[in-house]
Amino acid sequence: MLAATVTAGAPHMLEGVSPVQVATEPYPHHVRQNAVAPEMYRQLEAEFPSLEMILNGRQDVGSNVAVRMTVKQVLGDKRISPLWREFFEYHTSGEYWRQVTRLFGDHFRRTFPDLEARIGRPVEQWRVMPRGFGGEADIHLDCQFVMNTPVRQVTSVKTPHVDLCDKIFSALFYFRDPADTVQGGDLDIYRWKREPRFIKHRSIERDVELVKTVPYAANTYLCFLNSANAVHGVSPRGITEVPRRYINFIAELPVKAFEPKQLNRLQRFLFADEVREAAQDDKY
Repeated sequence: MLAATVTAGAPHMLEGVSPVQVATEPYPHHVRQNAVAPEMYRQLEAEFPSLEMILNGRQDVGSNVAVRMTVKQVLGDKRISPLWREFFEYHTSGEYWRQVTRLFGDHFRRTFPDLEARIGRPVEQWRVMPRGFGGEADIHLDCQFVMNTPVRQVTSVKTPHVDLCDKIFSALFYFRDPADTVQGGDLDIYRWKREPRFIKHRSIERDVELVKTVPYAANTYLCFLNSANAVHGVSPRGITEVPRRYINFIAELPVKAFEPKQLNRLQRFLFADEVREAAQDDKY
């Protein structure tokens, strides 16, 4: 499945994007269809690892769950094509972080006004290290192959939530299989209808309202600033043997950028079903 010939250098996902293309409501984000040139997308798709390669011998991982290969695994695995290794190396580099801060630096400062003081330098000057590698760093970047496994029962792989509170920037790059014809798997963007409150990192669905849906479509890219306002989820996906494929980009701090306000004891009793679901969810 993996091709050996590189036809061009790996694309840089934020190159050429202007700050005015970053939407601010309900939180800072950028969405782009036809994110890379068609020829480049076709090569990347042809060289995307198989589910078996990502599982690496794991069995019975369950229905509609996320399995992944991290940058540390990818850069050390010669089965991954040179084009993809170049892609992963760039998107965990200092140059990539400078592109992120060119677009989101002011948004970081407005959202987390004390964060630069806590880290000790402006976001543009943060020391960068790929996640999982040793060395001093102010921000760790990861780039991951991710698949959501075949679906045996209509479910959402992630109901409305925010990402972990040590992560301040996330992105997705979709590689929908042409054989995938089921509905769902779209990325839903929400707005709070009340003051934020959480069960771990999950919101209560009645507390938020849907603002925008980013279709799970081939060659679609989405990035956003993560905070207590950045509620998003994945729409339920139909029964299928075809995995949901994408690249996941993460920027992780050594400290928490925010602290999600948790339900109090009475609220946990009132929302007992949601609490039980959160307790069973090991992805947080």
